[in-house]
Amino acid sequence: MAKDWLHRISYEWDVSRRLLDEGYLSIGWARVANSGIQNVSTDGSDMKDFNSLLEKYDYRPDRSRWSLWRFCRFQKGDRVVVPLFDGKFSVYRVVEPAKSISELPASLADFKSTAGERILLGNDRLLHRGKESAEPVDLGLIVRVERITKEDLSRYDYADSALTARMKIRQTNAEISDLRESIDNAIKAGEKKRPVKLYAESVNNLAKVLLDAIMRHSSPEKFERLVKWYFQKIGASQVFIPPKKPADKLDEADADVIAEFDALMTTFYIQVKMHDGETSDWGVTQISKYYEQHGRYMDGYTAIPWVISSGTGFSKEAVALAQEKGVRLIDGAEFARMLVDVGIVNIDQAFDQPETSKPEH
Repeated sequence: MAKDWLHRISYEWDVSRRLLDEGYLSIGWARVANSGIQNVSTDGSDMKDFNSLLEKYDYRPDRSRWSLWRFCRFQKGDRVVVPLFDGKFSVYRVVEPAKSISELPASLADFKSTAGERILLGNDRLLHRGKESAEPVDLGLIVRVERITKEDLSRYDYADSALTARMKIRQTNAEISDLRESIDNAIKAGEKKRPVKLYAESVNNLAKVLLDAIMRHSSPEKFERLVKWYFQKIGASQVFIPPKKPADKLDEADADVIAEFDALMTTFYIQVKMHDGETSDWGVTQISKYYEQHGRYMDGYTAIPWVISSGTGFSKEAVALAQEKGVRLIDGAEFARMLVDVGIVNIDQAFDQPETSKPEH
């Protein structure tokens, strides 16, 4: 019987998202791309053989190996729920099981990432940024999929509480066959464009009240702490607010909050804006320059730039620049829904904790 899975593509996001748009789920582990490890996990071999192969390619057999093991066990006909960074998700059906990224079709031997960067399939049969001499993109295996949902669906409108809760897990992937009915309902609701009303209406109503309270009782500094608290709440390994005038801040580059997720090897750079009305493109400029200066990676982690605003929306210029630079935009209403979604019982703790800069290593 076909299984249901959840799989995140946050790692190497700008490349993995583009691959998904072309019908391929991806996962890291580039060094084992051409090792045949996908066969070891499905031919009846046990975890000992799997671990031995990982060690041969200088990977430690830590807990993250289970994500690769599960990815290699996706089978034709299985469904995969893919959470996205914009408060949405999609559902796909597996067409072909895992294979090396070297088997991408010729049409993807030279393409652009969602951030507009050129990606090449090199002679080593791995992806590279800009030129073959660059370090390989750390994606090793792919699974060919086809869309079930015609478009990305809002979690708040189409996922029930059980599916929403499962999409909060921090690991890269998991089997979620026990949520088959929830997934079926989300697909059907998406096809009919009929949101799951009770959950969506409850969240939206609570979010309106919460956003009003934030605007009445917060300041720019408190709003930054609230963003920090949110990332702590969803399981970030470390969250810190950088110094306001660091010596290395150049050319208007700025991030107000930085959140690291060790399990996902992902870092978020967040520019925070506290005001009423429409948000200009200034925050996008600041965070995109920070992203460019500090690189796509921070301590080896994939970096993702966000702008979170308490405002009612973003200007056309901000939206256009964000699309060009690969920056995620979150307005006040959406951020309030995100806060409601994670639970606000202890939200006042956000303002009790001191501002913290990243500790020296």
